[in-house]
Parts: sequence; C-alpha cells; structure tokens
Amino acid sequence: MDENHDHKDTVTDFDITVVGDVLADENLEYRLQDTPTADGTTTVVRTGFVNSAIAFVREGDNLVCEALWRGEFPKAMATTLLAMCNEYNQLQFAPTLRFYEQGEEHVAANAFRILDISKGASYNQIGAFVVSTLDMVVGAFNVLEEQLPNLVTWEDTHEH
Repeated sequence: MDENHDHKDTVTDFDITVVGDVLADENLEYRLQDTPTADGTTTVVRTGFVNSAIAFVREGDNLVCEALWRGEFPKAMATTLLAMCNEYNQLQFAPTLRFYEQGEEHVAANAFRILDISKGASYNQIGAFVVSTLDMVVGAFNVLEEQLPNLVTWEDTHEH
C-alpha cells in the first residue's frame, strides 16, 4: 500500500475541514462558515445543488448533515408533506426526511443524517459518509420533485 492510502484509512480525531477536503476531491464547491454558538463558534461546511442548500456541522460526538429543499410548501400542504415524509422514511434507510414551519405561510422539507465521530474517523470514513449522504439527499429531493412538480420553481441548467 502507498503512504497516501494508509493515511486516508488512519482514524484520527475528527476535524470538520476534512469534509471540505472530501468535497474538493469530488470537485464540488463549498465554503467554511464560522457560526456563533452558545459555547463560542462552530465551523459549518456549506455546499449544495440547484435544488438544495446543504450543511455539515459537528454537534457533540456527531457529524450532522442537514439539507434544505428549495421548494416551498404552502402550509395547506403540510398533511401531504407529512404523508410523503412518512412513506419515504419507511422505505429508505437514509436520509431522514422531515419538515418544519418556514415563516407564516410555508413549511420546508429537510433531509437529515448523522455519523458517530466519538471515536474519531478516517478520511475514507468521512468521505464515504459525505458522498453517500449527498447521493441520498439528491435521491430524496428527486422524489419530492417528481411527486410535486408544481413546487419546482427553478431550472437545472447543468448538463448531466
């Protein structure tokens, strides 16, 4: 094995910047944002796609990914969204789909996944989590877009 491969398999204390390294290695744009917390500040890694805003952050012993779908659900559709989230969550391992109020008139769909980092993690473990999570988020949000195309108010100009 080469030295670079060994390094990527070595478990070390978790560092949020490794998430950025993984995204860079996958040719994905991202930014680091220091966000105030009750205990000081925390670094959030932000990325996304045409239909979503995605954040990775350390919360205690977990690496948390939260993704917000860009579509807006009128509050009158909350029961429809609840049924969609319940069905999706029963059929899929991850991410967990959920929703919450956004302003007075809308609810927002959110995808959520965590990784236990209490014992540290290797670059490859973080990479597998990040890449598989992004793939799962894309899949989850595609389900929303297929079932509710009238809520898609943006155009994907990327060539696939």
